[in-house]
Amino acid sequence: MSTTKQLHTVSRNATHHVSSQKGIDTWFDEQAVKFENARFFWMAVYITAQSCLGSVACGFILQNNANVLMLCTCAAVTMASNAVFIALGSPKLCLTIVYLSFILNTIFILINI
Repeated sequence: MSTTKQLHTVSRNATHHVSSQKGIDTWFDEQAVKFENARFFWMAVYITAQSCLGSVACGFILQNNANVLMLCTCAAVTMASNAVFIALGSPKLCLTIVYLSFILNTIFILINI
């Protein structure tokens, strides 16, 4: 009985060790599964959040009379993200473009503050 208990403890520790070394691809796959399980909830959250962030970025770009290319990129990425969500794209595509939108719009805000 003690060997069974020791094996269980060793296997639990091994599982914990492996799960603590997750890479970005494993994390992204888990995010895609979570997104797909509650797709319409996350779509509403992501569309609202990234649209607000995109509009703030566009506002800062316009306020500073920045490059028109920056404004077009900001608007295009934000609209593309909304379009992929509305078209019910694959979970990985939806997450990739929304993360891209968050990152680019945040960079544009920081550049134009």
